[in-house]
Amino acid sequence: MMKKPKMIADNDVFVTLLRVAQEDADVRRTLTGLLRLPPFHRKSMLNTLIHKMKLQQAPADFVAAIEALLDDNVAQKAGETING
Repeated sequence: MMKKPKMIADNDVFVTLLRVAQEDADVRRTLTGLLRLPPFHRKSMLNTLIHKMKLQQAPADFVAAIEALLDDNVAQKAGETING
């Protein structure tokens, strides 16, 4: 039996990341800048960041939250959410 894919909304760290971005201007500015990049550039920067995070043994939930932004639809919705 196949396991049901996990919804991004189930990742508490992702939800927290978006809430922090809504409340903190510096985090919002950084995340918005990343999300406004063309998809190829956004994915390239995210993959580099994810690689560094894994090397530094960042918490898996946080890595998963950042990995979610590789998806174009998730990135678009995240941008809309943090910028109101």
